[in-house]
Amino acid sequence: MVALRETLEDGWFRGMATMETAEIFDGAARELTRRGLDAVALVRHGLYEEVAGALLASVAATGLAPKMFEGFESFDHESWAEVLGLPDRVLTVEARSPSEAADAFGRVIVPLLPRVISWISTASLRDMVELKAPKAIREISDDELSQFFELHIPYRWMIDYFSRTFYRGWATESLHLTHRWLKGLEGPPCSSELMDDRRIDPGALAFEIADRAASAEGRGSHRALLLKALPAHNKEAAALVMGSLTGEMTRHAVGLLRQGRVKEAAALFEFGVRGAPDNAELHNNWGFCLIPVDSHRALKLLIRAQALGYFCEPFNVYNQMCCLVSLGRHQPALSLAANSWDLVRERPPACGDIWRLDGSSWALERTKNVCRDVADLAISVAIRNGWQDQVKIWNDRIVTLGAP
Repeated sequence: MVALRETLEDGWFRGMATMETAEIFDGAARELTRRGLDAVALVRHGLYEEVAGALLASVAATGLAPKMFEGFESFDHESWAEVLGLPDRVLTVEARSPSEAADAFGRVIVPLLPRVISWISTASLRDMVELKAPKAIREISDDELSQFFELHIPYRWMIDYFSRTFYRGWATESLHLTHRWLKGLEGPPCSSELMDDRRIDPGALAFEIADRAASAEGRGSHRALLLKALPAHNKEAAALVMGSLTGEMTRHAVGLLRQGRVKEAAALFEFGVRGAPDNAELHNNWGFCLIPVDSHRALKLLIRAQALGYFCEPFNVYNQMCCLVSLGRHQPALSLAANSWDLVRERPPACGDIWRLDGSSWALERTKNVCRDVADLAISVAIRNGWQDQVKIWNDRIVTLGAP
């Protein structure tokens, strides 16, 4: 199931598949079927957001915002435009201000969602992962749409349960259902024998549930929206669409950052935030892009992301520290690290892209343990200011972390 999910998330739908990737995907689907699980239903219902997001991003990239996304040359925009009923003439969104662009984008894309869901509800596994346009898409009723979203919950539960190591990556509903199942209050989504293949830590599970409740995270996790009934300007529907594109925005933004095109990368997430103003990940990523060029604004965005319940606190803390260091606020940077340390070290080591101080500038690098990076940055700040007691404290904390 991990191979199934990661193949979709890594962008097979963008024409990046090799023969080996295709064989891995097909092999994973066959193995799931052999074990009594329906691979097609797992993708259709458990991963529909990834499939819908891939299709909408492809439509946007090739027709609405060709300069915002790259790497979609193999996508059959003409066939999809015809079957989805896109207007013949669509103004490209990058020609407008971010707020106007997001509004225009939402008015075109949001009405497509029911048709996209209708296609997903009947498409074959290969058609979904390759985004192969059908000859026609039937109208889907409100009842069918509601039933489709209801099926998402048990299938997403299985995706999270079997393919995501850390509870932080699970949907909130998956956490609650697992908690209830452990207490005998909920039936399993598949055979009990399969469920027993994974050991669940009840304490860690309960901690994650409580942490989300305290931060109000997961407020927007309920997807059972009757999208067909929502007008194109409905903010909730627009936010759902923008959220589904976050993965594509992030993939493309990292490429832009590696080319030194920082402002263009930031513009992607500014566009996203205009359409989804309560999306914590979009705020965090926008702030991250701005760290080398506008640390003051970046800090405000990162604090906003934290308030909205951004899911990866260690990265958010590290990014805020980078801003404070850039602004010359060294003592607040150390205080933030110290006050957040217990929270940061409780999280499993997380990998991702970070800005690392290289002399007087910031360099984009890949990290495997952002918790250690928080400590390393704190030591760097302490050494720069001659705070030897803080150097010792943070060196001792690194020792307690173990091997890097």
